Amino acid sequence: MKEVKIEKCPYCGGEEFIDTKVKSYGSSYLKPLKKGGLRSATLFATVCRDCGSVVRTYVRSPKKLFPKKDRSDR
Repeated sequence: MKEVKIEKCPYCGGEEFIDTKVKSYGSSYLKPLKKGGLRSATLFATVCRDCGSVVRTYVRSPKKLFPKKDRSDR
């Protein structure tokens, strides 16, 4: 996965960020809507340390969630 560098928070201009794992009582992962397999990927977030805004959400292994053969229908 390509590294993404966030320079400043778009909401407050803060420059310190924390990477977190999204936790919830329901589900903290993404799963394709298309049926076929049990693939899923954990959801992560980058949070601004100054204002607490979530400035990015992502999965660490998108290839696991969307193999190349399934990408053409997006």
